[in-house]
Order: sequence, then C-alpha cells, then structure tokens
Amino acid sequence: MKIRTTLATIALAATALPLAATAQTSHLPDYYPDNYSELIEASKSENGLVIYSNMADNNWAPVIEGFNKHYPWIKIETLDLGSGTVHSRWEAEAGSGSRTADLLVSGANDRWARYGLEGKMMPYESPEAPKLPDFAKPYPGVNVMSTDPLVITYNTMLLSEKERPTGFKSLVEMAKANPGKFKGRITTYDASRNSFGLASWWQTLRVKGEEGWAGLREIGPMIRGETSGGPMNEKIAAGEYLVGIGVSGITIFPRLEQPGGKILGFAFPDDGTPVMMRGLGIPKDTANPNSAKLMLDYLLSNEGQTLIGKGGLTPYREDVDESEVRYTFQAISDLVGSENMIVVGYEEDLIKEAEEFAKKWTAAMSGK
Repeated sequence: MKIRTTLATIALAATALPLAATAQTSHLPDYYPDNYSELIEASKSENGLVIYSNMADNNWAPVIEGFNKHYPWIKIETLDLGSGTVHSRWEAEAGSGSRTADLLVSGANDRWARYGLEGKMMPYESPEAPKLPDFAKPYPGVNVMSTDPLVITYNTMLLSEKERPTGFKSLVEMAKANPGKFKGRITTYDASRNSFGLASWWQTLRVKGEEGWAGLREIGPMIRGETSGGPMNEKIAAGEYLVGIGVSGITIFPRLEQPGGKILGFAFPDDGTPVMMRGLGIPKDTANPNSAKLMLDYLLSNEGQTLIGKGGLTPYREDVDESEVRYTFQAISDLVGSENMIVVGYEEDLIKEAEEFAKKWTAAMSGK
C-alpha cells in the first residue's frame, strides 16, 4: 500500500509540473519561445524590480496593476526622476554594491545614444521585437517604450480662445504683440539644465532652422525655464504662467481628468509637433535580470502598450486599439500630418553638439 501511494504521488507531481508551466504562460502570445516559462520561474528567486524613470505614479499605475496580475510575486518600486537624473543616479550607483535600477526609462536621448554606442545596456532581444516598427530598437539594448507628443499648454481662464497659441510661430507673434502680458509667463523645459529639454529642443530647432532660432531669441527673455513638466502645468493652472511650449503630453493628459483639470488646455503645435521617443533599457549589471526582461517584454506587448496609453503615454504598436487609449502614434500622425511630426530620436550628432547647443540656447534665452 505504501508503494502504491508513493507511486501515485510521483505521478501526480510529474503531471503537475507541465500544468504549472502552462498556467503561468497562458497569457502569452503563441509566438513566444517554448522555454519562456524558465524565465518566469527564474524571476521568482529575485528581489523584485527597481525602475528609474521620468514618469509619475499615475503613469505607471495601470501598467504595474496589469503586470502584477501575471507576475504577482514581483514587487515593483518606481522612482520619478528627471530624465538626466535617471541616468546620473544610475551611473553613480553602478558598481557601488548598493541597490540600483533594474530598468531605466527616460527621454534623455543623448544618454541613450551614448549607451547604444558604448554597449552599456543588456542586448536582450524581446520576443515582441518582430511585432514592432523599425524605429523601436535604435541600438542593441536600447528600446523605444512610447512615442509621446510635446504640446502647447495654456490657462483657459486667462487666455480667450483667440489668445491661445496654436504653434510655436503663433506664440512668437502673440508674445511680440503683447510683451507686457507674456513677459515671464511663458515656460518650457530648460535645454541647458534638462536632458529631455535638450533632446526635444535640439531636434525641433534642427528642423526649424534659423527661423526657429530667430523666434526663440524673440521670446527667450519672456521664458522661465523649468526642469519638469508637472510643475509647469501646476503653475499654468495657478496663473503664474499663461503658456507652456514643448510640454510633455504625459504630464498634461492625466491632469485634464483630475479635479480642476478644465482650467488647462492644450494644442498639438500646428507648425511642428515634437514626438519624444522615450527610451527603455536594462543595465547589463542588473541584479534582477529575469524580472527586468519580463517587464520589458510586457511594456512592448500589445497589452502593455495599451496600459501605457491608459497611463497617459502614447503607444506606437499598430495593433493597439485606439478606442482604448487617448492617442496612438498613428492617430497623432493622422491628426497633425506625418510631415508635421518632429521625431526626437537618438542621433549621434545630439551627443556631439549638446554642449555647443546648450550655450546657444542660453544665449537665445537672453535674446542674443
């Protein structure tokens, strides 16, 4: 009798193993590799995930909730940092033995270009890669998480409809016509102090050329630079600023649905809408590589991209249902025109020209 019980137990255990593997991979698309369950299983012995990003808790909330339905044992901690701080903090901590980021997300595209060229990120090939457009992986280990528009924001109570700028050019014309109203009440990312602003303004002015620089010199003395989008919108809502130019959409879209959100308005610039390719990567020395790979794959999946959209970011997978999110890359392109999209990518020239650009930017802010 004892022998029969033992044999039955062994048989039950043998059949339970494939059932468990099936259960934990049942949510995965059929194009994932057969051994993906090994990655999932290995994550169970790790210590969760630490993510450094330039995203707020409300941007992450839908993603983390969805991810933890599949992987409830992975505890996730996110730190909302400035784009440049994401990288400077990780670089300072790397190799120190202290707990640091397992995943980096930011709009500091000069850093991503450098990391790609120097091979600082884990060259992990996601099973989602074949489902993504060519721009999704500019360098080995560097991925695009979202394609977020930079918009004009304004206070709807202090600016009538005819006073609300529709683009960079119209803002310049309005501010020149009424400098007393706009002086010190325009804001944007300070490209000399903020990596996100550096990348976005570098590409914007690269496209606009001397006409863009001339416009910036006209209104530069009226601008007060900030290093984060959240404070920009709060100060616009409070009336300290009237207008924000080149403000990240992820900071304004969720804010519109919060109490008092109607006091804020926005527009896609009609003379060129910058679109930030927000970078995503796993550091080579991460302490929790399996958990990090699971999150990266999830962020690039159809489900993850949809939840990114629900958190206020802009997904770019073509199979994301536009009715499920506020905007998609394709929808914005249709709305403003593909020729009117200023794509902020990862060009090597951004690294080479960054220092000189920052000096020229600072001079333009003084009208020089």
